[in-house]
Amino acid sequence: MRNRPGSNHLNSESEASGNPFQVDRMPGLRVCLLGLLLLAPLLAVSGRLMFIQMMNAEHFYSQFGKTTESFETIPSRDGRIVSIDGRVLAMDVERFDLQVHYRWLEEPPNERWLKQQALTLLKPLERRQKEKVEAAREKVLARRQQLWEELALVMRVPEQDLLISGNEIQKRVENIIDSVNERAEKKRAETAPSESVEETTETEPADYPQAFWKLLKETLTRPPRRPRRERIVVREELDYHTVKSGIPREIALAISAHPEHFPGVNIQVATLREYPQKTIAPHELGIRHRIDEKTLAARQERFPDGDPLDYQEGDRIGKMGIERSYDRFLRGLRGLKRVVKNRQGEIIRSEVVREPKSGDDVVLTLNTRLQGEVQNLLDQSLDELAQQKDENDAPTMEPSTGGCIVVLDVRSGAIVATASAPRYDLNLLLNPSPEEWQAVLDDPRRPLFPRATQMMLPPGSTFKALTSIAILESGKIDPDEMYPCRGYLDRPDRHRDFIYRHYGVGHNDINLTQALCQSCNVYFFQAARTMGPETLCHWADQLGFGKPTGIDIPGERGGHLPDPSPDRKKGKSPWYPGDTLGIAIGQSRLTVTPLQIARLMAVVANNGELVVPHLAYSIVPSAESTTTTRQIISHPQRYVSGIHPDTLERVREGLIDVVTNPHGTGYKTVRMKEISIAGKTGTAETGGGKNDHAWFAGFVPATRPKYAFAVVIEHGGSGSRVAGPVAQKLVRAMLDTGLLQPTAAKLQAN
Repeated sequence: MRNRPGSNHLNSESEASGNPFQVDRMPGLRVCLLGLLLLAPLLAVSGRLMFIQMMNAEHFYSQFGKTTESFETIPSRDGRIVSIDGRVLAMDVERFDLQVHYRWLEEPPNERWLKQQALTLLKPLERRQKEKVEAAREKVLARRQQLWEELALVMRVPEQDLLISGNEIQKRVENIIDSVNERAEKKRAETAPSESVEETTETEPADYPQAFWKLLKETLTRPPRRPRRERIVVREELDYHTVKSGIPREIALAISAHPEHFPGVNIQVATLREYPQKTIAPHELGIRHRIDEKTLAARQERFPDGDPLDYQEGDRIGKMGIERSYDRFLRGLRGLKRVVKNRQGEIIRSEVVREPKSGDDVVLTLNTRLQGEVQNLLDQSLDELAQQKDENDAPTMEPSTGGCIVVLDVRSGAIVATASAPRYDLNLLLNPSPEEWQAVLDDPRRPLFPRATQMMLPPGSTFKALTSIAILESGKIDPDEMYPCRGYLDRPDRHRDFIYRHYGVGHNDINLTQALCQSCNVYFFQAARTMGPETLCHWADQLGFGKPTGIDIPGERGGHLPDPSPDRKKGKSPWYPGDTLGIAIGQSRLTVTPLQIARLMAVVANNGELVVPHLAYSIVPSAESTTTTRQIISHPQRYVSGIHPDTLERVREGLIDVVTNPHGTGYKTVRMKEISIAGKTGTAETGGGKNDHAWFAGFVPATRPKYAFAVVIEHGGSGSRVAGPVAQKLVRAMLDTGLLQPTAAKLQAN
């Protein structure tokens, strides 16, 4: 019995020997540990999901409704341009445009947008309930339909008109979408690598391991096939579009006051420049245009440290005339608003950060009533010239290409009227059609040309007023000495008088006053030869010829005053004796502007004060300005040094005789019974077989001058016959408008 193996003995030996086939008595412990290892990460993931769904759901819902914030400018009003008699010549008008977000006018509505709109109407937990999501979706669709009905009701227009406008917008945007996506698809096709097609061959059984290895390698290394890309969403799909432009202000305010009734609707406010008087002084007023990239880049180059006027793209800037010269006063200050948009680009709310500030008003010296009369009489005169015919019913002359009239105050230089013909409508330049713009450019009469400040012509005999000043100041010629005029200077075929060319006679014995009165060329030829060109050109320079007058509009030209000095720069034309004679009577290479001749007459009328012609009178601050005081604009002026009062008195005497003396060149066509006029006719030869330029320049009243003026008709012919009657009508218009009072009774009383 002792030798029988027992269980205890076996167990003790097994434990002692470490038998690997020994059975584990605790299998459940290991299973539990393995289960815990697997359960721990699952619990962590489940806990995180519960936290996201229950505790942190609002955070993700807020990301779903994430908004963007931006700042947009609010357009401001530019200042007005007003005439001295209170008429508005330029102003800003507000325009209100009705804009609707593309998703609100798109038919059928975008499904993704529609779902997002529906979800915004539900609470976070309700967004999982399909029935409520569907109900919210139907509510959005009904709201879309109601929007068009309410807009049509408020705007008092048929709903169908708004829907048609929306359909046109959708067609335009869809064309953009198709074009953008077609180009993108084409670009992807060109850049995508070509796929090689591998030929499959039957594999021998012995090659199975190698084929399996190749398939496994390709599966692990080949990039996955990308799914078809969604189409590109263009900016126009997330933007507002103008459904109706120029809606009334009260309707725009009603829509803006109740945004809850008009979702997806925005009122766009813009300011437009308008010129109510249309063709009144267009060359002097100028225009305002949106600043383009080229102009903005030029200003940035000019002011590398920052534009002092803070111009930005889209701002308006004066391009010509008063609009440009006084742009710093006229320009308003943009406002600023904060705009909050959702992910679809719809405006959620907006807040004004800075209110816009209007520009200041500029008051001009122009009298619009006289301006209108002057423009009309200039147009009528040009029409009459074009209709003149001879006995054979043929035109007597080529039609004049244009004309100009300038009227200014002899004491201050204030321009009360300035007319150029032909002219244009300022509103045409704001947004011209290609046909209208081309018609203006093709007009041979050049309606865009500012004749008062840029037309440079020989002045003809009107320049004899300055030659007379030079004669008297030189001291080399006795103005009372009689000089015999036989009609020509040296030879009958050169340097002749007008009456000799037409009638074969001269003026006989004549002095300075009579020479001015009768416009004797021979007298001034001889006088110029005696005193020399230096004296003549010196006084022309002193009285402002050969340089701009300084008028407060850009682009003025100074004409051309030849230089007779021997030390002139190399390359200038040589001086000939004939140049001296020609300049003495306003010919040769001398050219002037109508404004310069009008100022010459003002110098004679005001005893030698060289005024600066100007159009701006004052600056009136806007309502938002901190100052309320009107700013009177001062303009420099000076007396011509070295000129004697007796000299000007003698010249005035001759200019008065031009009109009042029966032998004067302006006696028959300029003289009036109501008021005395002083002035000078001028017929400037042009050559080339073209008609002469007709001039008349003077001042009125002759005894106590108030206004100086210049009239010029391009290629009009004789100054006394063509320009003289226009000058007479001009003075009559000044009487009719009250700028002048009749002086005939006073003269008779004296």
